[in-house]
Amino acid sequence: MVQQLKITPAQYELLNMFSCINSDVDIADLKAVIVQFLNTRLQNEIDRLWDEGTITEETVEKWGTEHMRTAYK
Repeated sequence: MVQQLKITPAQYELLNMFSCINSDVDIADLKAVIVQFLNTRLQNEIDRLWDEGTITEETVEKWGTEHMRTAYK
């Protein structure tokens, strides 16, 4: 059985807009805008977690000492 993927209305709109991007400069500019958008979303979530006490200075200090690399066998 073949699985068919469905495009959401948002994905369709983005694909239509992307059809206007023709240069490497435009691609780089778009990447910068998306990175800034995601950064703002992330910072807002971090601020929310900080304000509610889920993340504290102690939490951040602990992250600085964690070894989070994947163990390879």
